Amino acid sequence: MDVERTSGMQSVDRVAAVLLSFTGADVELGVTDIAERLALPKSAVHRVLEALANWGLVAKVNERGKYRLGPRATELSLAALGSVDVRALALPVMEELRDLTGETVTLSFVLGSHRVYVAQVESRQDVRMTVEVGRRAPLYAGASGRAILMTFSPADLDRYLTQTELTPLTERTVHDDRQLREILDVDRARGYTQSLGERDPYAAAVAAPITARDDARAFACFSVCGPTARLGDEVRRSCGPAVVHAAHQVSEMLRGGW
Repeated sequence: MDVERTSGMQSVDRVAAVLLSFTGADVELGVTDIAERLALPKSAVHRVLEALANWGLVAKVNERGKYRLGPRATELSLAALGSVDVRALALPVMEELRDLTGETVTLSFVLGSHRVYVAQVESRQDVRMTVEVGRRAPLYAGASGRAILMTFSPADLDRYLTQTELTPLTERTVHDDRQLREILDVDRARGYTQSLGERDPYAAAVAAPITARDDARAFACFSVCGPTARLGDEVRRSCGPAVVHAAHQVSEMLRGGW
């Protein structure tokens, strides 16, 4: 019985170690990469990866024979980051940003190739934007999604655009690959994104990414959103630094060991 327990614990340790290998800088890893890092037999690593793939925790990149985190791993991340603690951490910052700009502030998390609204602080104005918490939206459409895309590495962005059809949601949605890349270059240079009627024809927004580690891909973003009639070009530009500051505040708190 003790032998069985020991063997079971070793198996669990191996699964955990293999899964945690993907939390480093390398997005994609092969059997040999992991086996060398963990000093494990390739056959054992391969069995663990196949089991994780069956559960959707990793996904095989067929053309390279490598693996990356799968959609179920994203769900785990969302569940952890979507806890009351993180929303409670963000809420005072969101309220301050709402009071500063006068507009609704939203918090979105990445969910696979989409993002999902997880919280909002509504504007106090009679005419205001509201969002449906829990609703998903593609990353390419609108300021919030692009705030996340702007943190993708060149390879990850190439992969995303290869796998994603840029279907227009409105007549203003950016759905040309080259144009989207050009816009993201501008967004990175200034640190925030903005949109006008790209996902909702009557809504405008300014957004900035939230990261848990320096130089990491964003897992979330803040946005300030409101009616297009109120958030013209000049107003959006004036909101940009405030949104960046708010996102930076939460990022720093997370890095400090929230």
